[in-house]
Order: sequence, then structure tokens, then C-alpha cells
Amino acid sequence: MLSELPSEIIYQIATHLPTANALAHLSQTCHRLHDIVTAENSRIFRAFVRSRFPSIETPPFWKDAAQALTSRSRALDRKAIIGRFVVPPETATKIGSHEVIRQDNPTLGYRPAIDSYEIWNGQRWADRKEVLAWGAANQLVMRIKQTGAHSQEDWLVFNDLDHISSYDDICSLHLLSSGNQYSNDTSVEHLIFGRVRGDIAHLIISPNEATFEYKQKFIAHGLKLDKTDLSSDTDSTLAAHFENGSIAFYHTETDREEIEPFTWLIPEGSSRNNYSKLLSSSLVAVGTGNVENSLSISKITPNGVSAYRQIGIGSLDTDSSSLKSKVNIGAIEPLNKHNFAGSPGEVFLTAWDDHTIRLHDLRSPSPSEVSYKDATDLNPIYSLHAFGHERFLAGAGGEAVVKIFDLRMCNTYSYLDAQVPASQSQSTQTPTNTKANTNLRTNAKPRSKKGFSIFLSYPPPPPFPQQTPPPARTRRRGPYRGPIYTMSSPSPSSPTVYTGIVDGVVQLDFASTDDLTGPQKEWYEYNLDLGVNTGAGVLPRWNAEAFNLAGYERPDEDDFATTSKLRNQRAFADLGPGDVAETHTGWDCRWESLEEPGAWRRMDG
Repeated sequence: MLSELPSEIIYQIATHLPTANALAHLSQTCHRLHDIVTAENSRIFRAFVRSRFPSIETPPFWKDAAQALTSRSRALDRKAIIGRFVVPPETATKIGSHEVIRQDNPTLGYRPAIDSYEIWNGQRWADRKEVLAWGAANQLVMRIKQTGAHSQEDWLVFNDLDHISSYDDICSLHLLSSGNQYSNDTSVEHLIFGRVRGDIAHLIISPNEATFEYKQKFIAHGLKLDKTDLSSDTDSTLAAHFENGSIAFYHTETDREEIEPFTWLIPEGSSRNNYSKLLSSSLVAVGTGNVENSLSISKITPNGVSAYRQIGIGSLDTDSSSLKSKVNIGAIEPLNKHNFAGSPGEVFLTAWDDHTIRLHDLRSPSPSEVSYKDATDLNPIYSLHAFGHERFLAGAGGEAVVKIFDLRMCNTYSYLDAQVPASQSQSTQTPTNTKANTNLRTNAKPRSKKGFSIFLSYPPPPPFPQQTPPPARTRRRGPYRGPIYTMSSPSPSSPTVYTGIVDGVVQLDFASTDDLTGPQKEWYEYNLDLGVNTGAGVLPRWNAEAFNLAGYERPDEDDFATTSKLRNQRAFADLGPGDVAETHTGWDCRWESLEEPGAWRRMDG
């Protein structure tokens, strides 16, 4: 009998169960198993979270953490996605100057630089503070949302300029979470932001008092700014990528009011340095535009920047002729940047001009380990976002496409398996995991399980802020067909990803319909608190109504016969009592079923 086994054996069995519900059902079997499962502050749930989601840090509410993480994983499996626009209300608190005079007449919308974070500030999983901010042209928009026992939502809009032009657009933004090294005062928000004209500053905003204060200025020496990046590890480094291709590096943990770069990375020869990304506080990856060293990784030290690894297009798994005309890298995303990684920053994704996303592991001699591609859509990739340790998202440069790729769908390589143990020296250059050592292979192909791409093509609301005067070239607000510029998730355990489109932000929540409307909906309503309207006649708690997405299941890269079929979502209000998830296919019930294929025949009479 299971109930008669020693508790340690039951403990080991329980950690291999697939879901949090399975653990809950085990605890309901008898009093003894219930006592074992709930012992020592739900010790089994803690082990479950750490074994099933090893790279995701959570607060010690282990039972709720297990439920939240398995819910998100299940939603990703079922393609259960909820799309909503994030729309600032007219009642948002205004901070600074808002009687501005426009000195130019822009014909294109702004590109929102987005950042977000969440922290737990109570005694339950539901007690969270989430902050979302983005640059809306010259203004900074911020939403502060408290969930749980004292739910509340506050909006503010900051601007300190009287005369503006497109050079005053905010092109970079980094929130510094409450209780960081700068201050323990959780009533104020710290952030670093930069404008195109080259102003980079550390700003403090007090939402309650509607005031602001500049704490520090990062000296840019008159250069116009393209983007900035802030490393996520403890010893934070700020990198500023300027329009001329040069990159300046700044220490952020200093009390100086004006901060000079401690070192620079200057393009050499014909290099353009068209894209860069901090992999950690000591590693930076740069797309140079050159054929020989298309991707250059450098070490950052107080004494300067030194070459660490170079990858040319000739060494990649592609016909090099397809890249020779323009060797651009559109996006880079670190994967093992969490505290469990033995060598943070040495595993990352890159998006290349041949429409291929590649996973690189600097501890391996191979130039790349796995490649991912959506052969259906050949737009360039503008943004990458690692979503947990299971998937990553890619934002296309057109057609409003967000592609979902599965990091686990590879027979020969797992970046998690290949991680160096934390106790091992970080100077080790190759993975020590036996499985990883024997299985590493260039251009490993994902398994046959198909990926999924979605269109954020719903007509967007009017842009915020309203342009005064309005742009000379006005267009009808039809379905969105533009790029996905940026992505941000509040935490590694969050079910939400915020995506930046032209003139706005779209919120994507990964949550299954049968979770939100089923027998345990009270748990999801209280602990996730997505504020989704799942029925008729009820207003959404947080901001706008959900809109219906469309998407397609991608055929395998080497499958030239299968045609991608478009699927469309239904509104929550259109679902009936008999609508449940397609158990045989695993699709969320909001996706309309595809018609059965029939015999082909002419339909023209």
C-alpha cells in the first residue's frame, strides 16, 4: 500500500508527479498522506517547484507557486492566450510639465520601450505589487497595481519637457524594483531612462506625492542614443549603445550625481555594431555587421573590453550566401541569467538575417547548438523574450506576429542539462553534464511537435499620448500589421508578457479558459487576479476587454507539403456550458475547431 511506505519514499515519488493537482489529490487519499504532503510548510511542494521549474525563483508560498507555474505551463501547451490592450485612463495622475509645444510633425508612431517587475509584499501568493512602465513618445507612462487583500490600481504620466520633438522620445527604460540597493522606500519608484537626443538619467518618482527628482545623470558626450541595457545580476552594469555604433559602459552602484563611462567599445574598421546586448555584468554580445566576426562576445573589466569569442556566418548551419549581403542580428536574449546558473550569460539566443534564431553556448566549441525557424513567416525578428525555462517568444518585424518556440523540443541538447554546477569554477568552458557532453551537436533540430505563432492584428485603440498637433499623415485605424518591438514580463513566474507595438502596448496572459471558468476559478481569480471578463455583462477589473486572437500551427521546417491553417479565437461570452478544451488535440476551448478536410472540388459553377 502506498500509504504504508516510509515518508521519504513518498516524498521522492511526489516530486516526480506531473502537476500540482496530482500532489493535491495525493494528499486527499488518506490522513497520513495528507500529513506527509503538508508537513514542514509543504516541503513536497517546495521540492516539486525546484525539480520541475529549476530556473524559476519564487517566494516561499510553495503550494500556490506549484499551482501557478503548472497552470502557466499547461496554458502554453494548450495555446491558451488572452490578448488585451493596455490603455491609460484619462484620470491618470500627471507629474511634471504637460503643456508642451511640439517642434516637429512626426508621420510615424512611437516605439514603446517597456519594462515591468513584480514583488510579493504580503503573506500570500496573491499579495503582489506589479509595476509596468513604458515610453510613450516623450512621456513616461506607469501603472502600479496591487493585488490580493488590498487590490488597487494607480496610473501616472511623467513629462518634464516644454518643447518636444522626436529627439525627445524615450528609447530605453529600466525599472529598479522597490527595495533595491538605491532605497528601501517602497513608496517611490526608481528607474533609468534615456531619450534619443542622448540624455540618460536615474529618476525617482513619488506616485503618492506626484513629484519627481533626478538622482543621477549618465554622461553621453553629445552622442545620440539608440538603446540602453541593464544587466540583471547583482553587480549591475549599464550599457549605452549610441547611433554611431559605439557602446559606453557605466557603473550604477555609485553615489556620484554625474557618472562617466568606465570603459568603451568602439567599432573597428567597417564594423557597424548594429545591435548589442549585455549577457551579464561582465559579458556583452555585439552584432558587428561583418562576415568574419558577425557575432562578437567580449569580456567587460574595469580596465577595458577584451575579445572573448567570435562567431562568423561561415561557421553557422546555413548557406552563407544568404547572409553575405547584410549580416545583421536583430535581437539577443540571455537564457541562464538566473541565480541557479553557474556561469550566467554564457547561454543565449540570437536572431539572424536568414530568419533563424540560434541558441549559443559559450562553453561548447560549436558555434551554435540549436536552431529555430518559422518558415511560414519570413519577417525579421525584432525582439526575443525567454519565458520561464520552457519557451521563448519572438516578435516579428511585420504582420504583428509573435512566435512561440519550445526550448524543450530538442532531442540532443538542453541548456539546463548543460549548466555548470554552482560549486564549480566559473572559468570552466565546457559543460560537465555527461548527457550534455555526449549529446551536444550543431544545428540540433526540434522534435516534430509543432510550434505556434499568433497575430496581434486587432484594431488598436487611439495612440497615447494624443499628438498635438496630430500627425500630418493620418490613417484609418484598421487591424494592426506592424512590428513587435519589445517584450517584458514582470517576473520569471508571471503568466503575463507585455509587448510593444507602434503607439501602444498589448498584454498577453497565458491562462487556460477551463482554469479561469472551472471548479477552481476562485483560486485563479484571487491568486492570479488577471481581471479578465470571462462572461457577459461584467466589466474587466484591470483595464481593457480581451480581444480575439488569430494564429497558426507552424509545420516542421523540412515539411514543404503541409499548409498552415489559420485558427481564430472566440470571445469568452460566446462559450457555452459544453465548450471544453479539445482533449484529443490539447487546444484551449476559445480556439475555434478546424473543419474536417474534405474532397477537393471546383466551386466556380
